[in-house]
Amino acid sequence: MERIVIDKEADFLIQVKSNAPQLQESLERVLQTKCKDIQTAESFDKGHGRIEARKIEIAPTSPIDTNWPHTHTVCRVTRDRQLVRRGELISQSHETSMYVASFSSSTFPPERIAKMIRGHWTIENVLHHRKDRSMDEDRCRASECGIGRVMCCIRSITALVLGRAKESLSVIQRRFSRKTHLVIQLLSCRNLHEWEQRYKPYKLACRA
Repeated sequence: MERIVIDKEADFLIQVKSNAPQLQESLERVLQTKCKDIQTAESFDKGHGRIEARKIEIAPTSPIDTNWPHTHTVCRVTRDRQLVRRGELISQSHETSMYVASFSSSTFPPERIAKMIRGHWTIENVLHHRKDRSMDEDRCRASECGIGRVMCCIRSITALVLGRAKESLSVIQRRFSRKTHLVIQLLSCRNLHEWEQRYKPYKLACRA
């Protein structure tokens, strides 16, 4: 926290998970005692057979209340999801997540904070999931002389570039294994638009 707030002069917004039960309890306590200061926002999404209603509650706090340094905002996000197939309700779920931030609760409106939280999961799904699942990064043991960091950068760049194809990474990997000239073309492209134009015929042929 010191490195983020003091050294980098930045802010953090992080989820408090079950491995920090004392912090979770203190945040819940803050929301109960400062109910008059709570700001809320709600959103509703429907698509791909999923209906989701979200509610965010934010309130001011302090390191004294949480016993955590640089904590000034507490957030509680409640999500209600329904999975529908062919007009029938398949499943439904209710979950609550707690977040804590270093910036003041008056810095951003609750709608903006909700977008920040959703943006985190976009990164998680678009980048980390691809690296962990499709590239099997978690089992990589390369760590000597900075090789691990180099491999991490290569995987990140690869996932972001190939993500422009709007296909699963496993499909693209299989196609690359059969058509190695696509890899060479990717390395020789001057920008992402040029790569998309070269790759597009193969994507359309696959859908046909």
